[in-house]
Amino acid sequence: MAEEFETYNSVTLTDENGNDIEFELADAIEHGGRKYCILFPADMPADERADNDPVILEYIEDADGDYLEELADDDEYDELYGIYLGELGTARERPRLPLRGLAFER
Repeated sequence: MAEEFETYNSVTLTDENGNDIEFELADAIEHGGRKYCILFPADMPADERADNDPVILEYIEDADGDYLEELADDDEYDELYGIYLGELGTARERPRLPLRGLAFER
């Protein structure tokens, strides 16, 4: 029987000061065999997103579970941000995260 788990379109992350911040999944990108999540603060109005940079984190699935990890450097962010901007005009189904549990790796 296939494993069943919930899907999410938002996630709560904890910043370096211990504050929980809810983010909404704006898009999911596969690039170079890896998966990435494009996130905006959940309380940010949709019409303000074009004027603000998203948070981009790598989505990792391994034996330890599913989690998000910061990008290696600014060049990786710039490349993924460019891909995201290029896909904005593409009609696609709203992405969802198929996560059993989520941990934020620093």
